[in-house]
Amino acid sequence: MIVADFLVDFLIKKKITDIFGIPGGVILEFLYAIDRRKKLIKPHLNFHEQNSIFSACGYAIAGKKLGVVYATRGPGITNMITGISDAYYDSVPIMIITAHSSKNPYNNMRIFSDQEINTSNLFSGITKYYARIDNSKNIQYKIEKAYHEAMNGRKGPVLLDFDMKVFFETIEIKKTKIFKTKKLKLKNYKNFKQLIKKKISNSKRPIFLVGDGLRYTNKIQKLLKISKKNNIPILSSRFSQDLISQSKYFFGYLGSHGLRYSNFILSKSDLIISLGNRNLFLNNKSKSFRKIFKNNFIVRVDLDKAEFTRKVSNSINYNIDASQIINEIEKIKINHTKSNEWLKTCNLIKKELFDEDFSYPITVIEHILKVVPKNYIIVSDVGNNEYWLSRAYAHSGCKNTMIFSKSFGAMGSSIGKAIGAYYATLKPVLCFIGDQALQMCIQELHYVAKHFLPITIVLLNNRSSGMIRSRQKWRYNNKFLHTTPESGYSVPNFDTVVKSYGIKFYKINILKASKIKKNLFREDQPKMLEIKVDPKIEMIPHLPFGFPVQKLLPALDEKKYNWLDNL
Repeated sequence: MIVADFLVDFLIKKKITDIFGIPGGVILEFLYAIDRRKKLIKPHLNFHEQNSIFSACGYAIAGKKLGVVYATRGPGITNMITGISDAYYDSVPIMIITAHSSKNPYNNMRIFSDQEINTSNLFSGITKYYARIDNSKNIQYKIEKAYHEAMNGRKGPVLLDFDMKVFFETIEIKKTKIFKTKKLKLKNYKNFKQLIKKKISNSKRPIFLVGDGLRYTNKIQKLLKISKKNNIPILSSRFSQDLISQSKYFFGYLGSHGLRYSNFILSKSDLIISLGNRNLFLNNKSKSFRKIFKNNFIVRVDLDKAEFTRKVSNSINYNIDASQIINEIEKIKINHTKSNEWLKTCNLIKKELFDEDFSYPITVIEHILKVVPKNYIIVSDVGNNEYWLSRAYAHSGCKNTMIFSKSFGAMGSSIGKAIGAYYATLKPVLCFIGDQALQMCIQELHYVAKHFLPITIVLLNNRSSGMIRSRQKWRYNNKFLHTTPESGYSVPNFDTVVKSYGIKFYKINILKASKIKKNLFREDQPKMLEIKVDPKIEMIPHLPFGFPVQKLLPALDEKKYNWLDNL
């Protein structure tokens, strides 16, 4: 068996059915090996390598399995840097396969051979595992290790850079070195159970804080049962609300652009059990969150030991899979005497603030979320549109899975991720995108149209670079630069452009938005809905620097704020 066939067989055994990329000379044998097994695995030709990596990301997140992408050398692989960084920041399991033909690129010459580039220098800092493979020795070990690193611990991208000749080399599987895995075990779990029992029993206002580290686990339902049994509220990061939105014990997402009732509840807590969440601890030195860290005892559970170098006062750290911690918490008999009182307070705060910060275009997005079928996967791009979507999702009661570009914030990633999400699940996709982001990935509309994918794209068109426009408004006293039509920003007539790709285009009238019916989503074909948004509409709420975490702007009525703050 040649290496190319072994690699493809390995991917098939891991239940990878689809991969993404654009071919080039050095990667062709890998592509033809896929073609030899086309009944089991299919390659998809995107129109830009950046969208290939985003498609692999969408495939990995939606399918909860490895996403695979390939690229040729030189500009083919460098076009993927943004997407690989996105996967690294968001802990998405991706395998990138590329190739080279030069034996010795590592010297002082600027150009050793056309299109050859030192991939080690470029990618070792944004991948969990990198290997330059110049011969077939230990090839099985390297491929298995790459898969293990991508899929275990804190997940992330791995990159295998083959000498193109290695693809043709014959190997004997029985004689190759095998990669052996080690399982991380929970240490001193008895002490952990004693600590949790004591802390929750003595706590008046405990919360579970959920992060995206739980996305690939199967313990969400078990956590919800623990929450219900002990009347412990759950809060989340903005990107994780879809994991637990079905529970009445869920009280929203936190942050500088979080939900008011969520931030208020956080401000009153005295015990935080954080499971796979790091977003809160990014604020460990923030004046706004200072009281949170002072008034709470914090149990931090994270797979990545390096996260604990971010020091947080009044905390104890557990470097372990949150799934194992949830299993241990389930075994504990907790006597939480103040549970009903605390839960009533949380429900009161949520009721009083549920409709705050809820206006157009959030109202229109909410209506769309209420009529979209439950089997749709939701994908969001970066910009004001993602904050409006998050707010509408929380208000709508929607329970569909959502996919974002989280920590890296890669604008123009959503259509690629929508493509990958479809192939991973064969479910239709609802994709939200802004006008600026659309122009970064608009070529992929041709892929969507050509393959007649059931992807509905909601274009929130405010004819501006809205988020940056707002910053210029605050920082530079309304002096705009490259963010408005008057200062250099522009958009095309999307109606004409989108229709040229063969995609149906609907303009959503503000006054008739409530008449959007479910049958619009029964059309099993690609389409775009355009929602026009006044560029002056700001992203709200927001937390000014130094304000208490619950004191978001625009400000609440002072009497109401003080009443809630004193509950």
